[in-house]
Amino acid sequence: MKSWLSNLSNLGLMLVAAAVPCFIAEIGLRIAAPPADTPELFRKLPGSQAEWSGQPNARGLHAGVPVAFNRFGLRDAERSPRPAPGVTRVIALGDSVTFGMGVPQEQTYPRQLESLLGTAGAKVEVLNMGMPGYNTGHQLGQLRELGLSLEPKVVVLGFLYNDVQLSSAQRAKAAADDERSLGRKARSAFNRSMWWLKKNSLFFAWLTPRLGWVLRPLGVQGLGQVGEVKDRYVESNPQWRMVRESILEMRRLTAERGIELVVMIIPAMTKFDDDHYPIREYHEAVAAFCRESGIKHLDLLPAFWGLDGTRFWIHPTDGHPNADGQRIMAEALAEFLAPLLREKKT
Repeated sequence: MKSWLSNLSNLGLMLVAAAVPCFIAEIGLRIAAPPADTPELFRKLPGSQAEWSGQPNARGLHAGVPVAFNRFGLRDAERSPRPAPGVTRVIALGDSVTFGMGVPQEQTYPRQLESLLGTAGAKVEVLNMGMPGYNTGHQLGQLRELGLSLEPKVVVLGFLYNDVQLSSAQRAKAAADDERSLGRKARSAFNRSMWWLKKNSLFFAWLTPRLGWVLRPLGVQGLGQVGEVKDRYVESNPQWRMVRESILEMRRLTAERGIELVVMIIPAMTKFDDDHYPIREYHEAVAAFCRESGIKHLDLLPAFWGLDGTRFWIHPTDGHPNADGQRIMAEALAEFLAPLLREKKT
């Protein structure tokens, strides 16, 4: 009996000893976290495929940096409905990366791209239409309802690996059967639990990617949001089929107006080497689809390869690219677009 109680007591002490540093780390990360977001910066769009946008002309804090929306509810400079004579207009569709989560507005890749192209002598406006939480279905709705009316010559779709995920409203409307195997469903449920923990614990959000860096070289794959990606970009996934249908509709809408569509494939900001980078399958699937569909595309993975992507995080618990990461994206995109814009000008 004494031995049992002694073992139980030792176990309790071990758990307390493990919990205390975790608790201290959680408190420290919360103290260092950005200030709370300004409420009501975003508005719902009833009946719109886009679902929400920025509140027109609103100002406030989001992810720790000032955010200002223009008359269209975009995080961008104030723009006229039509481009000035001689100005070529580019619109950047995307999610929180294009929006510039945690990055000052002037350092987002659309604004840096506009500056780079202007330095090269082009009269170009790059409109930032990125919106946190958007996926390809939202971006298609945004293009239809606003983007085309702004008369762009080029539309850049900034595509990130999690853009295959549906919003709750989209899931409710989707009639397609979920064809995943029982094992994949269980893994997805596990990953949703991990996402909840990361959302509610900054220490867990800090710890999980670092565990991934240690485990991936040992052959452990498929855990976490990034690890699950390779299961999403397969023919049997109805969400991937819906993404492709949305991009094909974007191509139809742009082609009939003489607008060039470019898909920019954005990598995960992790360690860019053969041992650690976990989602080559995502890049290969999106690039293959674009090639087969005759859609111009730019894969940003080579622009980051060999670098430590964790240096580009906006926060130790948030892997959105910071200003330096946004600059690398803008430079690669400027080089890709320059000859295309010259063609459009002539």
